[in-house]
Amino acid sequence: MKDLIIKKAGVKDISLLSKIYREEFSKSPYNEKWTEKKSAEKMKFFLKFYDLYSIFSDGKIVGFICINPKFMCPGEVAFGEEFAIKEEFQNKGIGTFVLNEIFKIYKEKGFKRFLGIADLNSRANSLYQKLGILPSKKDILIEKELD
Repeated sequence: MKDLIIKKAGVKDISLLSKIYREEFSKSPYNEKWTEKKSAEKMKFFLKFYDLYSIFSDGKIVGFICINPKFMCPGEVAFGEEFAIKEEFQNKGIGTFVLNEIFKIYKEKGFKRFLGIADLNSRANSLYQKLGILPSKKDILIEKELD
């Protein structure tokens, strides 16, 4: 992979980004059921309210990352909302490149921490460990089913 870049997504990217979202999050361990309409709505929401970046390899969009800079402690914690790379481009160093770029961008903006939620069964966990992204020492995800 050469010529890797990330840049803020635009309206023209929504269709392809929502397709990547649907395809990658429909697979195990997520098994999420996104329709074309719902995934496009989600991407439009990300574009409007968060920092949505398209990931390019050799000039083609191969994934995206969405950062919420206002999730908690605005201006201090950059929260990784969603991150997906097309399967055929995974395990080629793209994720490492993207996360390192995100860390640089938000550090330059004055942010102190990066947080996100990772599925314990996700293949991305080895990437996170390699980059020193470890389980939080003070925060846990809590959950309750609303019957």
